[in-house]
Amino acid sequence: MTLIGVFATLGGISATAMWIPQFVALLRTGDTKGLSVPFWIVYIGTSIGWIAHGIRLGQAFIVIANVAAAIAVATSLRYLWRDRKIRSWTWLVPGFVFAALLITLDNLVGSFAFGIAVVAPVAFGMILQGVQLMRDEEVSGVSIGAWVAQLANQIIWAVWSTLCLESGTMISAYVSGVVAIYVLGWRLAREWGVGPVLKPTAARAD
Repeated sequence: MTLIGVFATLGGISATAMWIPQFVALLRTGDTKGLSVPFWIVYIGTSIGWIAHGIRLGQAFIVIANVAAAIAVATSLRYLWRDRKIRSWTWLVPGFVFAALLITLDNLVGSFAFGIAVVAPVAFGMILQGVQLMRDEEVSGVSIGAWVAQLANQIIWAVWSTLCLESGTMISAYVSGVVAIYVLGWRLAREWGVGPVLKPTAARAD
């Protein structure tokens, strides 16, 4: 197996496994404290887009990894829908619109356009998750293990995409990796006793 193949295999394994800690924590405790609704809405669109991207490239490991991610994301959204007392599933429409946009750009323009399109909303969603960690009194619903795995996954994909010059994955992995450091850093800070540093909003939408 080539070095590129090794990193592709590692990337597939890590991407499949990275949301397992969050998935297990939700099933075990049902705790959603600290989870950001916008982040998970963006991520459902991202997962669908990456599944289609993997199919177009003929890369089974991308498809399998993101099917597993989509299952974990759907589970998170189901618990958030329950706990935040959201009355309609129309709140998911932006995620599906985002997925359609990604698929269209990927097929009509190519991987570079896909990478540019996917990275900004994902990075923004991750930033919102970090803000949630800086604001909420309780953040026990956010799995540390999931964000450690997220960062490791982005590092692996950054190496893989650099070795094989796959521009879409390269852009996404480098930017998402930097933002994952920010989110993980704040989750660890809260675990180690740092209190919220932002005032909660009067009427929370996320």
